Amino acid sequence: MKGLLIRLLAAMGLVPAGRYRALRRAMDEMKADAQSWRSKAHRAEARCEKLLAENKRQTQAAERTQQQAVDYNAMQERLTAAERDLVAAREQLMAVDVKLDILEGAANVLDVRTRAAITRQHSGTSASS
Repeated sequence: MKGLLIRLLAAMGLVPAGRYRALRRAMDEMKADAQSWRSKAHRAEARCEKLLAENKRQTQAAERTQQQAVDYNAMQERLTAAERDLVAAREQLMAVDVKLDILEGAANVLDVRTRAAITRQHSGTSASS
């Protein structure tokens, strides 16, 4: 008979007080669980945002580091080219220096010969006067 009465009241949307209290406690627990999960979800979202920001910062730092590596390699290549140019310039300078030494020696020889010829000419004209 109790079962029939409960079914009849349930059809009208009513439940016994004990059942109501049990369902109310279960609903309150579920609300508390839901609030707990919402809180955990908010903390997880905040953590996710922090991690995304950190990831973005690290990505930018990695890109800067990569660009610095590219710049460093380009600088190394320019330095190597400059060293090659310096070696070539020193070799050319040494060649010019050798040529100048040769020209100086030739000028000294020519100067000695010219002075000797002039001395002979003056000696020869002084003797004939």
